[in-house]
Amino acid sequence: MQTNMTDDPFESFTEVTIQTLLTLVFIAFILRLNKSLYAYIQVTTAILVCANIISLFVVPVLIWLTVNEDILSYYCLTLLFVWEFTVISYIFRKTLAINSAASLALSVFYFTATYLGAFALGQLLI
Repeated sequence: MQTNMTDDPFESFTEVTIQTLLTLVFIAFILRLNKSLYAYIQVTTAILVCANIISLFVVPVLIWLTVNEDILSYYCLTLLFVWEFTVISYIFRKTLAINSAASLALSVFYFTATYLGAFALGQLLI
């Protein structure tokens, strides 16, 4: 999906690598603050697998959006992003034993830090 957004495959690979590293560091940092670093493998696996499964559903919607800019495709894309926030929020809520509002805020911060951070760092490096 990332390769479709840019013309340069090296840039796409770099951004995906940075995003994965930011994800690993973010999860380690949050778990370290909570003193639950023992769950690092489980939480990392859950977040990465769930995000990739949801991304599989995003691919046809992005193709649909590219071919035909129908308003329904934007609604579907928004629904999939909300689904991803909800799943990641659930993982954080169960792992960190925090309330729903805090876990949702943490999932939005996670999304911002990893996706937008990878894009920003990718632009600086390349």
